[in-house]
Amino acid sequence: MKSLVIAAAIFTAACGVSSVPPAEPHHIHGVIERLDAQNRTALIKHGKIEGFMDAMTMEFPVKDEKQFDALRLGETIDGTVFVQDTNFWVGDIKESK
Repeated sequence: MKSLVIAAAIFTAACGVSSVPPAEPHHIHGVIERLDAQNRTALIKHGKIEGFMDAMTMEFPVKDEKQFDALRLGETIDGTVFVQDTNFWVGDIKESK
């Protein structure tokens, strides 16, 4: 029986089964107020993010290097805040027209 439990644990690990839930997406609309290239973060003054937070100015990590490099100070953007457990980041960023 013990070997069966060990085999099941190895199989589960090998299949990449994770207890981390998928990221929950939330729309963000705001203005880029500061960029930190070293930490790849953007300070964004944003409206209410439904289901996540009220309007405020907050620093968000930007995981995608190309998207971060395309950001400009003062630019109005639309994007997605991805929330996963206690982690969050912004992606799918586009200039708002």
